Amino acid sequence: MLREALGPELYEAVLAIRRAEAELFAMFTDADVIEAVRRRC
Repeated sequence: MLREALGPELYEAVLAIRRAEAELFAMFTDADVIEAVRRRC
């Protein structure tokens, strides 16, 4: 559904960003990420 809405190029770009984010934050626990977001707001 998202691929159809965005088109193949934009969908692949979004997917690449999400994969990079997953790799970047893989070393952190869910609690670490939640705490970082809370401090940012």
